[in-house]
Amino acid sequence: MVEVDWTGEDVLALRSAMKRSRYEFARLVGVTARTVVLWENGRTTRMHAASRRLLDRVLSEADSVVVTRFERAITAGRAAARETDDASAALDRTIKLGREKALGGTEVRSTLIGLDEEVEDHEVRRRELLACIGAGLAGHAADLLASEPEKMLAALDAGSISERRLGVLEHSTAELGRQVIHVPPHELLQSTLDQFRTVRGCLGERQATHHQIRLVRTAGRLANVVGEILFNEGHFGQARLWYTTAIHAAQDIGDRYSEDIALAGLAYLPTYSDKPREVLRLLEPRLEENPATGAAAAWLWGMAARAHADLGDEHQFAHCIDQSARALDSVGNEELPIGIFSFRPEKLAFYRAIGYARLGRPDETAGAAAHAITLYDPSETMEPALVRFEHATALLASGEVDEACAVATAAITDAHTYVGLTVTKRARRFDSALHGGSRAVSEWRQQARAVIDSQSAKV
Repeated sequence: MVEVDWTGEDVLALRSAMKRSRYEFARLVGVTARTVVLWENGRTTRMHAASRRLLDRVLSEADSVVVTRFERAITAGRAAARETDDASAALDRTIKLGREKALGGTEVRSTLIGLDEEVEDHEVRRRELLACIGAGLAGHAADLLASEPEKMLAALDAGSISERRLGVLEHSTAELGRQVIHVPPHELLQSTLDQFRTVRGCLGERQATHHQIRLVRTAGRLANVVGEILFNEGHFGQARLWYTTAIHAAQDIGDRYSEDIALAGLAYLPTYSDKPREVLRLLEPRLEENPATGAAAAWLWGMAARAHADLGDEHQFAHCIDQSARALDSVGNEELPIGIFSFRPEKLAFYRAIGYARLGRPDETAGAAAHAITLYDPSETMEPALVRFEHATALLASGEVDEACAVATAAITDAHTYVGLTVTKRARRFDSALHGGSRAVSEWRQQARAVIDSQSAKV
């Protein structure tokens, strides 16, 4: 096979050999149609290694007929280029500013490419990803989940974006971060992936530096939302990929806050896999820097506190939960948005309740859980239910079985509760702690059976 350095001429030759429109070719490569236009017309000053790898992949997957056509085209093109180098140089010397004709009337003019027309090709539509992740990952949706993070890393070429459009993208991303705790998470998967592709496409057009930074931050936060959705649906392997993408995006622009938020999300995976030592190994490098202020730092200390409580280390639990509280005290509530891009007082109270429950302190568990319930928005789909389970656990430890079952039943029957992985796992834990066949236990189990059997815990 001919060695390819991937110039604009090579890209055009491959697309022509495949007999694809720019839009279709862009979808195969994983970039925007505008990027293909820029490549082919020499308006991109450099092609990154990641972009070259994507083109190499497309060529390697092409059938033999396409490869033969491509090799013939680039071989002929290189020969023709050598023959015309001298003539082209002579022509360039004769062209002056404002002239459109040279060399005996031969017309020479620059042809403008209709970028908007090429990009806004309404004849080609994306297929629907999937209505519900619970139906399984298959086809195009599975391909997107597996390939989008890597493709984002390749998106570094040329272009521009308006301030208004960038503001809309940032606002809608913040809204997704808020909505994901108020609706069944899988309902947001398609819109979040669509948004991610849009942002990655803008990155592929290489923006002005200040816009590029904001787009990378937006892409990272969208990756965080996808990670949250996949985590709540029990797809831990894919969630890890997306959380890691969010971390890399934040590191790329030096955004420590977004990096810490994504790290806290990543820590959910070992937390709900019952691997507290892995949680601590993940968090310790950052916590050794002693982050002392802000919501993200408070979240990291809170996650560490939960892990220490799971290990029965009461002293370290108290230290970390106090560090979390101090970090949160450094900001006002008005600076703490609702959603996954922040850490609020109700979450701190929830983590206190979890820790006290793991450490066998029912009175403190009940107090922290009751405080958390007063702070939470009851329309949230998961954490209020989880808080009720901590309260139920405290009641059970105090011998109040009937009341414990009533509180646990309220957690799963609330109209706002979404029965995802976290709620299902917590319901199982509570159910396994019940003994005896009292009427309250039987009624709980009648209500809870469908929830407990609704999905298996995936790690």
